[in-house]
Amino acid sequence: MRTRKFYTVKQWQRFKTNDYFDMQELLCQKYDVILSDYQTKKQKIFSLFQKINLKNFDKGFTEFVKLVQSFGNSMDQFTTEINDDKVSDKKNLESIWGSSKKQTPIWSDNDSDNLEKIWGKMK
Repeated sequence: MRTRKFYTVKQWQRFKTNDYFDMQELLCQKYDVILSDYQTKKQKIFSLFQKINLKNFDKGFTEFVKLVQSFGNSMDQFTTEINDDKVSDKKNLESIWGSSKKQTPIWSDNDSDNLEKIWGKMK
């Protein structure tokens, strides 16, 4: 009868990182390897559901709501800052260049009028 070796899943995974030979295979041939904390997928799912109860769910949900509200507040602040910057940039440009209420189109159907506006009257 072979001797039994007890390992946790974490300890067993460390044997897998050996590059020289497959240590897990060697241990399985020599010993009866038993993983002490191994859980099947079904067991993992049920243990996860057992950890979740209404009290923990309520705590998590309130934290999530606070996070969303803080994100929304920061986005509101960010958009108002951007809008204020655009308005102040426009005011700065108007103070430098002056506000032009009248805009003269450069190109139109009557090109000769526009050329006269730009270059003056030709002789």
